[in-house]
Amino acid sequence: MHLDPETIARLIPEGEPPQGLVPETARFLASNLRDRQDLYRSYLWASALLNLGFQSPLPVPPRFIHASAGFVAFNPQFPAGPAINGVAFGVYVLAEGKGAETIQLLRFADRQFPVVTNYGQIELHGSPPNPYNAASTCWVRNLGASPTWKKGILTCRHAVRTLPIGSDVPLQASVHHTKPLSSTLADVDSCTIDAAILEINSSDWPVGLTKMSVARPSAPGQPVRFEDRNGSIHSGSILRVFNYNTYIGNLFGQRVIADCHAVNGDSGSFLVDTTTNEAVGIYMGTIPDGKGGSDGIFQDLAQVESFFQVEVNY
Repeated sequence: MHLDPETIARLIPEGEPPQGLVPETARFLASNLRDRQDLYRSYLWASALLNLGFQSPLPVPPRFIHASAGFVAFNPQFPAGPAINGVAFGVYVLAEGKGAETIQLLRFADRQFPVVTNYGQIELHGSPPNPYNAASTCWVRNLGASPTWKKGILTCRHAVRTLPIGSDVPLQASVHHTKPLSSTLADVDSCTIDAAILEINSSDWPVGLTKMSVARPSAPGQPVRFEDRNGSIHSGSILRVFNYNTYIGNLFGQRVIADCHAVNGDSGSFLVDTTTNEAVGIYMGTIPDGKGGSDGIFQDLAQVESFFQVEVNY
């Protein structure tokens, strides 16, 4: 589902949600977007919908595996408030199995927002057990107080999930770097964060890398791009988010959904903000877009940076 900037601007709700529906921490993070007013509003409304949605009595399937707020596609015959070509600002739910799309309404602040449930799977685009079948995200430096590794490469967890810590992981040259060609699996989250650290020799750390800031927060409508393992650029916009940047734990993985995606073997690719060049996410794969196609799903990089205590370089 691809949205052009004009449609994005028209779909973001006007004004701000009621004060009590947006946590103070979310309002504080939103202040980072004050000079990008559309994104500022979209993040506040997405936060309000997520906050209200998880308190709502609206029934959802017990085996739902993903939820996010922002731009959602649905049957255009269903009246669900302001919509353009079957797309509105609301909540997306993905449930395991097969079933027909269901649409419910969240009503608050004299408005109504669709809660759309689709059925299917997250299709991961990395093939275990080694990054020959995935991509690297960026270079990372360990900022932990007692580091067990110093310098490394970040990639997606699911590409190395079958390997124990300390395993040798062969690497493939990229279009930008001819080395390193070997690494060691140094750290990986065993729960929900789709990220892993591959330690490299300090002598293989490239000269001239630039430290990157990490987007806090990411918001629906944000222009983004990523480069796949073959060097092709994929561009689009963030559609939805599920991120609580004040929570860095691994009990739930924080995700970014965008209207651009790649193919199997490209998991681990580095999603960045096209305007600011801030780091945004790690490419994981695709989910159904509700219109018969696919959207890209990414691990939110702010959670990775905080959980693993790393500095992002590129």
